[in-house]
Amino acid sequence: MKKAGIISLLSLTLLTCYNLNAQNSASVFTQLQSNIPGQGTVRIDQSNDISDLVALHLAQKSRINGVMGYKISVYRGSGQNAQKQAELISANILSKYDNIKPERVYEFPFWKVYVGAFRTKSEALMFLKLISKDYPDDAFIRPSLIPFPD
Repeated sequence: MKKAGIISLLSLTLLTCYNLNAQNSASVFTQLQSNIPGQGTVRIDQSNDISDLVALHLAQKSRINGVMGYKISVYRGSGQNAQKQAELISANILSKYDNIKPERVYEFPFWKVYVGAFRTKSEALMFLKLISKDYPDDAFIRPSLIPFPD
């Protein structure tokens, strides 16, 4: 592989690690090329086709409004008391776990409660182990679209 190809591949790999939904390709490349005193200089030399491809990728991802990740399902129920039960479980989670906001969702005919927005399955597994103490029969990991991280 040519040196320019390696640098382009490296650039695209680095871009996927950034929160890209609010940036355009020009600002991303400018940010990557910034000169940080005492840490060296990065110079990106590439064709305009790469910049256009990155701009297209960013435009498509910005429409999705999130990335694939994982949530933990802690409740799924239907019937007359399902909504009230989902509210009780949500309140219980809010009182027990810091920085975890439950999400109540109605998907006919079920009320569901999800917690977390985990980028990796290992993060979700760690929290599943913790929350399974309270919901041993109902908690499981589910692939889901999660919001972009801050």
